[in-house]
Amino acid sequence: MRILKFSLLSILLTIISCSQMPIGKMDSDAPKVIGFNPNAELGIRGSELKEKIESAKASGPVAVEYLATDLFIKGNDASIRGDFQTAAQIFKAVVELTPEETYVKRKLAYELIRSGEVKEAEKILEAVFKETGSDDEAVGLILASVYSSLDKPKEARATYQRLLALNPESEEACLYLSRTYVAEKMYKEAHSLLASCEKKAGDNPVFSFFRGKMEYDRGNKIAAKTFFEKSLKIDLTYAQAALAIGALYEEKENFMAALSVYKKFVADDNNSSNTQVLARLVSIMFSMEKNTEVIPYAETLSSLDNSDLNLKVRLGLLYSDVERFDEAAKLFKDVLEVVPESDKVLYYLGALSQQVNKGPEAISYFKRIKSDSPLFGDAGLQVGQVMGAQAREDYVTGKTDHITEFNKFVENRVKENPEMIMELKMLQASFFEDTFQYKNAITTLASVKDQKNFTESHSYYLASILEKNGDFLEARKLVQLIVDKDPNNAHALNFLGYSFLERNERMDKAYEYISKAVSLKPDDGYIRDSMAWYFYQTGKFTEALTESKKASELVKGDPTITKHLGMIYQRLSYYDKAKQYLTEALKSAQVQSERDDVLKLLEDVEKGRLPASKP
Repeated sequence: MRILKFSLLSILLTIISCSQMPIGKMDSDAPKVIGFNPNAELGIRGSELKEKIESAKASGPVAVEYLATDLFIKGNDASIRGDFQTAAQIFKAVVELTPEETYVKRKLAYELIRSGEVKEAEKILEAVFKETGSDDEAVGLILASVYSSLDKPKEARATYQRLLALNPESEEACLYLSRTYVAEKMYKEAHSLLASCEKKAGDNPVFSFFRGKMEYDRGNKIAAKTFFEKSLKIDLTYAQAALAIGALYEEKENFMAALSVYKKFVADDNNSSNTQVLARLVSIMFSMEKNTEVIPYAETLSSLDNSDLNLKVRLGLLYSDVERFDEAAKLFKDVLEVVPESDKVLYYLGALSQQVNKGPEAISYFKRIKSDSPLFGDAGLQVGQVMGAQAREDYVTGKTDHITEFNKFVENRVKENPEMIMELKMLQASFFEDTFQYKNAITTLASVKDQKNFTESHSYYLASILEKNGDFLEARKLVQLIVDKDPNNAHALNFLGYSFLERNERMDKAYEYISKAVSLKPDDGYIRDSMAWYFYQTGKFTEALTESKKASELVKGDPTITKHLGMIYQRLSYYDKAKQYLTEALKSAQVQSERDDVLKLLEDVEKGRLPASKP
């Protein structure tokens, strides 16, 4: 009987020839096996398979070879698909057909191990190991591993020792034999073995590494570090050793030392592409917020592992922080192609578009975030802010399209997401305030007064708009309620005092309120400005100047505070100073009415200087 050689090449040739041969030709040329169809699927009942085997044996060597080859291919296919039980059953049939084929027996044993039939695999491997003269290292290693899994340490150790006797430089046999010693706490024997193997192997770092791991598992971390360092010294490219040393430092939270180890490792050109060490290096840098320093390492890691979407997102955020907006957008878009519904990535792209003043793009990304996302509410708020800015631009140019879209969006989003009503309505009220539609702003705020999250700050804001609309008494009533509830609310006290000042009413009460506000918040520039204005209104210009200077130092660039300081200098006849500060106020004035007011004051300053300039 001709012996079958199940080499990879022969299997491939069999598959290729079968795939290229016409079905009709195959049927006519194939050996005739009663009841056998070489194109049948893998699902073969045991009785049918037995019949096929008997039929092939009865038909002769050619039929046996043909069936064995076909079944081997089918078994191999089942193995590749992860159906190990089917593979094992089929290989049993092949062994029955070709009992002299050691390779097939080995293959059967492997499939039995995979399907959990370890005891049966043990018997087959023992037979195969014996047949090969007990010098087949691959079979011996698996057999010894099976012994270990079946709690047969003596048999496992004997097998490993046999393999080492045949091949003293066998790394696997040495390491696995050392593990059997460790399992029985025979640490001296394990160290002696590994040291001997290292001496024979010369430049192999794995033995010192395993000695380090053994000591680490025993809690001897100083000794472990020594072995890991020796392992890395033997082979500067041995990443496991670098990672182990770094991990020891990380355990002690000595992250700078761990960084030093990882940096030194990847600085070597031979190690610069090691993703494991780079990943630890980048992770620590992120945790330590070394955002600028981490970028080149993160870029390298991302280029090596293009599938790490989380890294791409983090790198994109870093690019945003350092204003590399185009690169950030590209990374986020790459991630979005893989996960097109990622709410976080959509949010990042929306925020990035806002930063680079691409309002329509920002709106598009934010609107793609679904209502079941925890970011849905905030995304709506961001859309509202962008649309509000567009609406303000329309107001200036006399257009209405974006204004209509903005108001419509707020109303619709409030219906979709009632939890965001306060935030959205505040956006709308702010737009109305900025465009001098005070009545609409008041109506908008009044519509949410009964909301649970309508706070004192909202009441204060409503009062400020009432004041701008000329509803002074209503504004004061609202703020007085705040003061009644919290007599030490400095801003509310200041509001009432300044309201009296502006209309020259109840000056004694104005001073009482503002003085108390100053005592509560002495470093608040706006409250200091109110005190300066009280002194100005009552003709105490020197005191007014002292307070106004303090206010100007505390709040730089505010047009009203700067204007007041210029007016006080004018009253004290310091015309150069008056002109200086009034000019600054003119530059920072936001609306035309403010600019007109300052221009009139500047004109008065010029008139005040003319008599003094005459001879």
